[in-house]
Amino acid sequence: MQRLRIGQVARAAGVSVRAVRHYDQLGLLTAERADNQYRLFAPADIERVRLIQLFLSVGFTLDEIRRGAPCFAGAVPTLGPPREDMAAFYTRKLAALDAQLLALQRVRDQLAQQASAFEAHTPAPTPHP
Repeated sequence: MQRLRIGQVARAAGVSVRAVRHYDQLGLLTAERADNQYRLFAPADIERVRLIQLFLSVGFTLDEIRRGAPCFAGAVPTLGPPREDMAAFYTRKLAALDAQLLALQRVRDQLAQQASAFEAHTPAPTPHP
């Protein structure tokens, strides 16, 4: 199987080498070590880094990602916090994401309204808070 060096993963995922190294140190990635001790990653790790970045962008912390990492592969964790704790964690995160989605939809609706008004060369209605 092809192995990638840390710089290749970082470039392909659009992050810094430092970020990839940090994710590896936290256990979010699993690198092999070459004879020269360079980290070697699987091509699938590029997508994993992208997922980490996505989760960070919607408000997850690295610790939360580490605790919930099995969700990346669709697995149900068998070790770590009790399932009830993980279920509560996922439920809280889902509620937070639902709130973000509603807020984003409101912003999107306002932008679409403004864009339509500019396209029609008519004044836009005053937005309601």
